[in-house]
Amino acid sequence: MAVDVVVNRARCMASKACINAAEGVFRIVDDAATVVDPTAASDDDLLAAAEACPVGAITVYRDGGQIS
Repeated sequence: MAVDVVVNRARCMASKACINAAEGVFRIVDDAATVVDPTAASDDDLLAAAEACPVGAITVYRDGGQIS
């Protein structure tokens, strides 16, 4: 099952909530989160990162279907 994590960089406010929820997956680049390794955390942690984002800038997909 392929997992894809997408950050809407225009919406991101760089709160770092995603970094705290899913260590190793995100990095802040130019004042917005960027996905560096979506396999570095569990699916549960990826979903927690999406839920923790204060502006809803993170979407998680599995096999092409949105799960967050």
